Amino acid sequence: MSLDFFHQPSFYDVVDPVDFEGFLMTQLSNLDSELAQELGDFPEDDLDIVFTPKECRTLQPSMPEDGRYWRQPGVQATAHLVVVFQQARPQQAQAIPEETSRTTLATSDFDLRSLQPDPRLENLLRHVSTEEFERQNEEARRTNRHAELLALYPAVDEVSSQAGCPGMLEVKAALFEIEIEPLFACMALYDVKERKKISENFHCDLNPDSLRGFLRSYTPSIDSSSQARSAVFSVTYPSSDIYLVIKIEKVLQQGEIGDCAEPYAVLKESEAGKMKEKIEKLKAQAESFCQRLGKYRMPFAWIPIRSTSDKRAMLQQGRRFSERSLSLEDSSPVSNFKTVSLTLSTFFKQEGDRLSDEDLFKFLADFKRSSSLQRRIKTLPGTLKLEISPAPENLGYCLTPELLPVKPFLENRNRPHKEILEFPIREVYVPHTIYRNLLYVYPQRLNFANRPASARNLTIKVQFMCGEDPSCAMPVIFGKSSGPEFVQETYTAITYHNKSPDFYEEVKIKLPAKLTERHHLLFTFYHISCQPKQGASVETLLGYSWLPILLNDRLQTGHYCLPVALDKLPFHYSIHSPETPPIKWVEGHKGVFNVAVQAVSSVHAQDNHLEKFFTLCHSLESQVSFPIRLMDQKITEATLEHELKLSIICLNSSRLEPLVLFLHLVLDKLFQLALQPMIIAGQTANFSQFAFESVVAIVNSLHNSKDLSKDQHGRNCLLASYIYYVFRLPDPQREVVKPGNVGARVAKIFFFLDTCYSHFHEELALQMVVSTGIVRESVFKYAWFFFELLVSFDSGILHIEKQDNPRRSRFSDRFKDDITTIVSVVTSEIAALLVKPEQAEKINISLAFFLYDLLSLMDRGFVFNLIKHYCNQVGTMQDWDCIWLTDSLLEFLRILCSHEHYLNLNLFFMTSTYAPVSPSPSLSSQNSSSCSSFQDQKITVFDLSAEYRQQHFLTGLLFTELAAALDADSEGWVSEFVQRKAVNAILSLLSSHDLDPRCSKKEVKIKIAALYLPLVGIILDSLPQLYDFTISDPRSGKGRTGNTEEEEECAGAINQNVALAIAGNQLNLKSFGITLVSLPYRQSATLSPDTTRNLLICFLWIMKNADQNLIQKWIADLPSMQLNRILDLLFICVSCFEYKVGETWPDFLVLLSLQKSQDVKARLEEALLRGEGARGEMMKRWNDRSVGLSENLRWRKEQTQWRQANERQDKTKAELDQEALISGNLATEANLIILDMQENIIQVGNSTECRDNLLGGVLKVLVNSLGCDQSTTYLTHCFATLRALIAKFGDFLFEEEVEQCADLCQRVLHHCSSSINITRTQACATLYLLMRYSFSSTNNFARVKMQMTMSLASLVGKSPEFNEEFLRRSLRTILAYAEEDKHLRNMLFFVLLQVEELLCNLNSILSDTVKMREFQEDPEMLMDLMYRIAKGYQTSPDLRLTWLQNMAEKHTKRKCYTEAAMCLVHAAALVAEYLSMLEDRSYLPVGSVNFQNISSNVLEESAVSDDVLSPDEDGICSGRYFSESGLVGLLEQAAELFSTGGLYETVNEVYKIVIPILEAHRDFRKLTLTHSKLQKAFDSIINKVLGQKRMFGTYFRVGFYGSRFGDLDEQEFVYKEPAITKLPEISHRLEGFYGQCFGEDAVEVIKDSAPVDKRKLDPNKAYIQITFVEPYFDEYEMKDRVTYFEKNFNLCRFMYSTPFTMDGRPRGELSEQYKRNTILTTMHAFPYIKTRISVIKKEEFILTPIEVAIEDMRKKTQELTAATSQEPPDAKMLQMVLQGSVGATVNQGPLEVAQVFLAEIPADPKLYRHHNKLRLCFKEFIMRCGEAVEKNKRLITADQREYQLELRKNYGKLKENLRPMIERKIPQLYRPVMKVHSTRESFRSHSFRKYDAQTSSQSTKE
Repeated sequence: MSLDFFHQPSFYDVVDPVDFEGFLMTQLSNLDSELAQELGDFPEDDLDIVFTPKECRTLQPSMPEDGRYWRQPGVQATAHLVVVFQQARPQQAQAIPEETSRTTLATSDFDLRSLQPDPRLENLLRHVSTEEFERQNEEARRTNRHAELLALYPAVDEVSSQAGCPGMLEVKAALFEIEIEPLFACMALYDVKERKKISENFHCDLNPDSLRGFLRSYTPSIDSSSQARSAVFSVTYPSSDIYLVIKIEKVLQQGEIGDCAEPYAVLKESEAGKMKEKIEKLKAQAESFCQRLGKYRMPFAWIPIRSTSDKRAMLQQGRRFSERSLSLEDSSPVSNFKTVSLTLSTFFKQEGDRLSDEDLFKFLADFKRSSSLQRRIKTLPGTLKLEISPAPENLGYCLTPELLPVKPFLENRNRPHKEILEFPIREVYVPHTIYRNLLYVYPQRLNFANRPASARNLTIKVQFMCGEDPSCAMPVIFGKSSGPEFVQETYTAITYHNKSPDFYEEVKIKLPAKLTERHHLLFTFYHISCQPKQGASVETLLGYSWLPILLNDRLQTGHYCLPVALDKLPFHYSIHSPETPPIKWVEGHKGVFNVAVQAVSSVHAQDNHLEKFFTLCHSLESQVSFPIRLMDQKITEATLEHELKLSIICLNSSRLEPLVLFLHLVLDKLFQLALQPMIIAGQTANFSQFAFESVVAIVNSLHNSKDLSKDQHGRNCLLASYIYYVFRLPDPQREVVKPGNVGARVAKIFFFLDTCYSHFHEELALQMVVSTGIVRESVFKYAWFFFELLVSFDSGILHIEKQDNPRRSRFSDRFKDDITTIVSVVTSEIAALLVKPEQAEKINISLAFFLYDLLSLMDRGFVFNLIKHYCNQVGTMQDWDCIWLTDSLLEFLRILCSHEHYLNLNLFFMTSTYAPVSPSPSLSSQNSSSCSSFQDQKITVFDLSAEYRQQHFLTGLLFTELAAALDADSEGWVSEFVQRKAVNAILSLLSSHDLDPRCSKKEVKIKIAALYLPLVGIILDSLPQLYDFTISDPRSGKGRTGNTEEEEECAGAINQNVALAIAGNQLNLKSFGITLVSLPYRQSATLSPDTTRNLLICFLWIMKNADQNLIQKWIADLPSMQLNRILDLLFICVSCFEYKVGETWPDFLVLLSLQKSQDVKARLEEALLRGEGARGEMMKRWNDRSVGLSENLRWRKEQTQWRQANERQDKTKAELDQEALISGNLATEANLIILDMQENIIQVGNSTECRDNLLGGVLKVLVNSLGCDQSTTYLTHCFATLRALIAKFGDFLFEEEVEQCADLCQRVLHHCSSSINITRTQACATLYLLMRYSFSSTNNFARVKMQMTMSLASLVGKSPEFNEEFLRRSLRTILAYAEEDKHLRNMLFFVLLQVEELLCNLNSILSDTVKMREFQEDPEMLMDLMYRIAKGYQTSPDLRLTWLQNMAEKHTKRKCYTEAAMCLVHAAALVAEYLSMLEDRSYLPVGSVNFQNISSNVLEESAVSDDVLSPDEDGICSGRYFSESGLVGLLEQAAELFSTGGLYETVNEVYKIVIPILEAHRDFRKLTLTHSKLQKAFDSIINKVLGQKRMFGTYFRVGFYGSRFGDLDEQEFVYKEPAITKLPEISHRLEGFYGQCFGEDAVEVIKDSAPVDKRKLDPNKAYIQITFVEPYFDEYEMKDRVTYFEKNFNLCRFMYSTPFTMDGRPRGELSEQYKRNTILTTMHAFPYIKTRISVIKKEEFILTPIEVAIEDMRKKTQELTAATSQEPPDAKMLQMVLQGSVGATVNQGPLEVAQVFLAEIPADPKLYRHHNKLRLCFKEFIMRCGEAVEKNKRLITADQREYQLELRKNYGKLKENLRPMIERKIPQLYRPVMKVHSTRESFRSHSFRKYDAQTSSQSTKE
């Protein structure tokens, strides 16, 4: 959108801010400095640097043995975390709940005087002055109030992700049927899909001490760490393809695996008596093997356990990040992970030739696909018991994979737990944060098949050597179970007599931190002799192989195929690869040994680029000799600079995983290189640009990677964590290396030219400014990273140097210039990126937070000027998207205003310097047309003036944007999102003040509220844009008015009905034609409900906390139009902050009383300030475009989005109860603030000329509040205010506000039925006072009698919460007041009688209500009863109208919209009758006769005439609906309901009455809307006619028989049911209901429709006969009923048919089949105000068999005609009808009819005409069949040709068979007849005439 279309406020140009630092220096001492200091004015150093020791999970940090690294590691194990804190932080405010209780009493019916009245108010009847009354009310209202309103305002919980929970596996027992030898378990996780082992091995020994003693000679010591039986497994990528594989080994013995396993398969412990000798023998053999071969193992058995989605899915859980992640918040228990115990009873026997991992994966894949595989595998009986559970957060006595004890370490346990290291299937991009240096060696296969010597029982001894001497074997190999922690050697398991064995061994090695070329892996190959031989050794040496650990200074990992040397290894073999030494090899130096090596190391990068970079940096920092060797390259001192620059450039080419793992170290090194130039070989080397560009490239690479996580606005989480917790200032004492001798070859490499490390920020800013090309683009694309670096460094410098310099001199002019340039460039970059709004938004937010931080570091005036330049630069941009830029500016200001010292930055303590001398209207903008007439009355305190915007700079900017966003003239471009963001920014600020303990004092709150006074004017000016909660509330789901199209179009606009849209209005009707003087402005709501609610709570906050004297003076000087605006605003506030009682609220939350609780404070603190903080919360708003209530939070910089939140999403009942308490308190406090404002306005009403308007408006607001759900705390004060209002202004209220008093009666009467004693007491007192003052002011009791009676009739007719018992008690209490009122008794005794008479009448109405309650479950009976009550009020139009509306509401709830509309039409006709008696107006209907086209039933309302009642009688027809506007409102609502019910034609008839009235009133807006609704109705009719089937009601005749039904016995009704209701549905409904009433056995449904003989019925049962009926019309009626609608509207005659035979059977032969057609006539026409109408007339006609045949053939002919003429044609329907007519299988149907009735001419002449009619029917039938066959020919497809030929053939046969009978005529019918009239008369009297009138088809005459 171009700039020309953008309407900017006149004050859009940003004013110059004050010189903040100078102002403070010169003015603060003279002003309210104490107040400013109390709020924590900026300390000289607003930030504090805390070096937090990094939390270590283990008792001792993981460190190398010698305590130092040979190279710079990937992580410094004991490094501190650097956290920047602001000195002052706001604390959360407390929430004080209101407790509630509800009492339920049973309903009963008593005589009024027999009841005990409720307690009365003591002082109600005492004479007290109004001033004293008001003073007491205010004093009570001001006590025990919430200090913090917004502490109660709800905040939406952030969506938090749940990290996985590690699963703990504990092996309880592993037992075989016999125990003869020690067995050893080894388990690990495998992923079948990825074909990868995903965890290291866990070794477990479950042997009893007796068997473990067999190996005592081989285990001299057993460390406790090797006795673990429980392990903690973690899985990063859960999958159902993961298996836990448990392998069982045993001590090597002679024989194959199968032979060794045979005893386990055949012997059982239960048979020990029989097999005792054999078992003892086996045990002795095992002991012998253990003593000789105890250190060798052999495979034995194994078992896989698959992870599933059930409770066994411990493998499904996420991994624990705590070892690699920076934040310990990542681990969170998973709620659905339960502890489960497994017992496995079968093991698979291990097969010696299938031991490799490939064989295992193949087996597991087959195992997963087929369960039958288990039956083919040899198994061993045994028992394995496991327990799988979620690992506790603090697991006592646990060891890390390095065997380091984890806190807390409880040493009193016998067995520790072990954490098992995971090998993720994919890369895990988490930097190293602990020292870890592990090597895993996997011998895989050895091929000695071609070795000449005997080598069958092969094993490999694995050693880690630091030299070549045998003594150099290092004890760094992790031991297995029941042994030492570390060993020098380990052996692989042996497969008996296998020359090419596979191995599955895992050798875990703890690598030394410093590796040399002499470190290597040594593999020694042996043959093991299982049989003891004299003098022979157990081991036979076969050969050697080795693998150097380092190759070119790089750790060797991967897969290797090594040769095996047969000779003794030569000297210095370890420094060569196995291919080099000239010795004898197996198979001529061919590779025969496969081995894999894998490292998990935070020391070795295992990437060429990183290794080179680290090595070169190491050479700069350490004493090294040149040249240095780097892989295959030698680097001299002269080439060092060049190579280092190349390595810096190539860093970004590193693989992503190692780059991330060593990210912290890489960035630290780069920043050291970029810090300052250095001396290398006597020359100055500057790496700043190279290092900076490398950092930029790395930042860009990390952001572009799809594998790395980002927070919700796109910031890379790894970089964010680095800045906030790792990046730190260089330590000059540690970093600077002093130069050595220049001529020496030893490190004199570099040194800092000086220790000016403090200029890093200047260097970084300079590099950002001078960058070009792609680097520059990336710098500003990811500006957040560099901004944070600058801020972090600057904070550190200020902290270290502890400068006492004033802010102006803290930073150099060069740095300030660079910052100014950066801000300008970034702002321009935002404009240039408008084509990429998401990227531009990120940059905008980054810039905002940068300036946010600078406010704590630099000259605040300088920063304000930067903000000003930003705003001006944004404001002057051309070719920009206004919506987007406004949104960006708002986001920018939101962040700045969230500053900790926001109040001081806005000089809030200066608000008193220009307080008003005389208050004036609060207006937000100088150009507001609506308030131009009040310019001379303006005051500065409520004005957004230039002075205000200069002195309160940030607030002024925010208010300016808010005013622009809410400006009505800008609605064409301002999106709802921008408005919501602007409002929520203000709300967030106000919330922060309520949560800040520094703002808790009242005088401070007054000062702060004064800062926000211009917001009041902005809100009042935006009144037309507010959402109207009186129309509908999206949260509560209940509307206050009808859901009309107008409301949908206006989106909740405040319209002329605002003041009359009272909650609980009869049928929620909208009033019409009443113009409020307070709303002369254009109606165009643009704000959403949430935005409006947030804006209103801001208004209430200001009204609560502002100086009340100032508010009262302001109100006193406001003109009436502005006061009415305030009242309109308060009216909306009442509905907005209604007390919500939802389904989740506990039962005790009805009676609210204020109570303080520290526990609530803690809960609220958690609720309001949990989750993500500052930037994450902020930037989430842009991505999801849904700004929620959570923006009440004060953003915290240290709480960033990249940290995962751990709050649970599922709330407990206690949490829900707590939220309910808080919400209830919010509703109470908000309404009390509204009440305070009304009291202020009432005070003004005494002295203003516009008292009439004001008091009416106040009363409307009070009545609205009583119609909403409220707490008893509020109701108590509200009733007190009402009583004061009645006492003070009673005369005016009862004379001028008649309608409002009627509404007030209904509201108060409703509360008289409350179950809460306090509310009932207050309501009774108010209602009696209302009656008392009403009589004393008008001296007439008729009006109040009518109002009370109408109110009660409306209340009992529709209120679901109505309780007649409590209402009776209230009536008794009012009677007690009257009896005790001496003043009333002294006036006139008959008045007391009038009161008593009124109360007794009300009591009688309650009695009728009791009957209604009995039929709540029977809607038809209930409506009949309500109908009778309404009929009884025929002479009381007000009450009849009320009951008609009650009926309409009941119908609407049942979705019977047509009947509800008819109720309103009757009500409108009643009003029309009354209006016609008052005066004759041509545009008004003359009475109910004008409504005949809508319904013929409406004439019954004409009974109201002037001879029955007088319209001039006081109190008669006094309701709001007995007016022209009321008539239109009723008809409009009826039209809406007709439209909803699908009766669009009736809508036209309704508007025919409405339109003349609208034309007479010149209401063109309404006329436009009315005609649009008519167009919509007509369009709906056209659409339905064009093919969409219209669905009207379905009708059933229901007869009741039996004395149990009482008055219903032998009564018949026609029921109208929803469309497509089947007979079984209504039958089931009625049978079910009456079965509950009388008992299921006592109710019986009569299945047929034959006449009921009551003599045959059981007198103890209730019988229901239900028959489907169809509308019936005479032939003359059909001429006028053309459309489908006309045939289904205004129905009063229905027909149903009953087949029978003369002998009593329902069915018989064709010649015997008779039919009885029964026509029912109802008392009223459908649709009516009821859904069932009684039958008043029944007619029966008997059809003879031939007449039945004629009827059937005509129906078939009609079906054929319809199917043939259907457009578009339906081939399937046509073929189905045709098949039923001419198909071979149904030829018997029509043909048999013809053969029975047409084969011969009847002997009875009376049947001649029937015979001829049937003949003509067949003639037409066969003709239509022919047409249908031809039509089908044109529709069929190629594959249906045979079907078509078959149809034609069958048609021909049928035609030939019928031809003789069709062509035979009766001669007597064709003789000339002279007197036709006699025949005509006889025909007319024949029974068949009735049927002819109903049928629509016409016979073809010859």
